[in-house]
Amino acid sequence: MKKIVMMMFAALFAMNVLADNVKFKVTNIRCQNCAKRVEKTLKANEAVKEVSVDLQAKTVSVSYDAEKANAEALLKTLTDAKYQAEILKQCDGKKGGCGKHEGKEGGCGKHEGKQGGCGHHAQKEAEAQK
Repeated sequence: MKKIVMMMFAALFAMNVLADNVKFKVTNIRCQNCAKRVEKTLKANEAVKEVSVDLQAKTVSVSYDAEKANAEALLKTLTDAKYQAEILKQCDGKKGGCGKHEGKEGGCGKHEGKQGGCGHHAQKEAEAQK
């Protein structure tokens, strides 16, 4: 049982750490139904791991497997579904990306408005090394 739990944790950790993130501005998202449709549209792509829609800010944050897709392909998915979207921030794990890799104010959607990072990624890495 302990091995199964550890394997599940490792898989979840790898999925989150190895995923790239992108944030889109979607100007014509107006209601909860739009948000659900955007989420369903993006999650139809097997590379998409997580989708978070902020109706007030009209933004969509997406965590995805960069080996299976890229931000431009996800943008095309949104525009093909008749959404007016543009890439706001993209994280490819390099300096100056979303901030999660330097522990700075975010952009990937996990750390928005938190200077110094929230510790989310560092904590997961420490737990995985135990």
